[in-house]
Amino acid sequence: MGGQWRLVKPAGLAPAPRGAHASVALGTKVLVFGGADRAPVPFNDLWVLETAGGKYEWTRISPLMAPGCKLLPRSGATLTALGDRVFLFGGTEPVSGVCFNELKVLDAATWTWSDVQAQGTLPPARHSHCSGCLADTCLIVYGGAGYQGPMQDLWIYNTLQNSWSRPTVAGAQPQSREMHTGCMVDDTTMLVYGGRGPNFKVCCDAALFDARQMKWTVIEPTPFSRCAHSCVVLPGASAGAATGSTTAATASQKASATATEGKAGGSEDGADVEAGEVSEPGTSGGGGDGGQAQHQQQQQDGHGASTALTEEGLAGSAAAAAAAALTTAAAASSGGGGGGDGASCMNHNSNGSSSGSRVLIYGGYSGEAVEGDLLQIDSRTLEIELVRRGPRESDKGGTVPSVRFAHSAVVVPTAPSSDGGVSVSGVSYTMVVFGGVNPKEDLNDVAVWVFG
Repeated sequence: MGGQWRLVKPAGLAPAPRGAHASVALGTKVLVFGGADRAPVPFNDLWVLETAGGKYEWTRISPLMAPGCKLLPRSGATLTALGDRVFLFGGTEPVSGVCFNELKVLDAATWTWSDVQAQGTLPPARHSHCSGCLADTCLIVYGGAGYQGPMQDLWIYNTLQNSWSRPTVAGAQPQSREMHTGCMVDDTTMLVYGGRGPNFKVCCDAALFDARQMKWTVIEPTPFSRCAHSCVVLPGASAGAATGSTTAATASQKASATATEGKAGGSEDGADVEAGEVSEPGTSGGGGDGGQAQHQQQQQDGHGASTALTEEGLAGSAAAAAAAALTTAAAASSGGGGGGDGASCMNHNSNGSSSGSRVLIYGGYSGEAVEGDLLQIDSRTLEIELVRRGPRESDKGGTVPSVRFAHSAVVVPTAPSSDGGVSVSGVSYTMVVFGGVNPKEDLNDVAVWVFG
């Protein structure tokens, strides 16, 4: 899969530089909420980047607040679009270390925030998790970090029942993690990649969760360790259309061969990544779990052992209702079709493709360097390939984005005559990257990957 980077300078006042913000695409609009800088100063502002016609322009939204609704500054939250509503879940206030488990909803027609008074047991507070739109009616949340470190639990919020549930899941489960990505590769399948696990080890595996079976179906290692990266799914793009796809073993050989060329385009400055803060290795991060020493100690006591889920409350519960909703939605979409609007670096709506999708991974931290590489994963086989190395000496200045992590990326439709891009049924798509941080600075730039 070919393509090229293009740096754009949107009109209008831009958001302050930040990382660990939440983002989601609504048509040609890119919504950005919250995040934090490296001080760390958290934000609760809401911005819209309009991309229509290739003319990029920022607008700061002054949202209305429903009675009783308060929205505190936070980083490490997620935004997920379900129809014309956008759900905000989780996050942390990095100075105090407070984590959130509240669910809020934004009416994009009126720009009004409201509290969701959901039924059922609420998920534990967390940040740096992933979320996605499940079967058009549900919000799925996986992993993240809370007061006891990385998690590996999975939760579903059913909008029809207005209720949370923690379903019993089958299959070998991925290890606990935070700062991973999760994207919906079809209406009911989530692909989870990378993240940071216990003892601060950066993960290199990819896993598929099938919500129709409530089962983790496959986990495969890759040669690329990443956390605090972004991922997007190309709408309607079959992985079979990609060229040069390699197996993990072949990709590993290529990665080893290129590592000597300069850490695969990454910055060699070490960085410890947390939701909203950058610090040198060995220092305390601001991830909202009470400091890294406590975080690590609590990881050692078997946090995540609660993965042995019980059957309690499933029959006739919101979990059963969610399963019924999934069955209905799966039947309705058996011939394909989209799962609604696109979503952020950590939540993308489905493209309805049963033949496999192309999932693009960009940037992040490898455990050794901050990266700028662009990777592609086949959503069926989990084979991975390097699409484009990060900034190279041969790149002209101002043509390739700098290395980064804790940024966001979304896919938006574009006019074929403006940015080019992958065309699906006459509509072209491009990937829009915003912000993030690296060891030297916080970022608020916008870069576009134009698919060849």
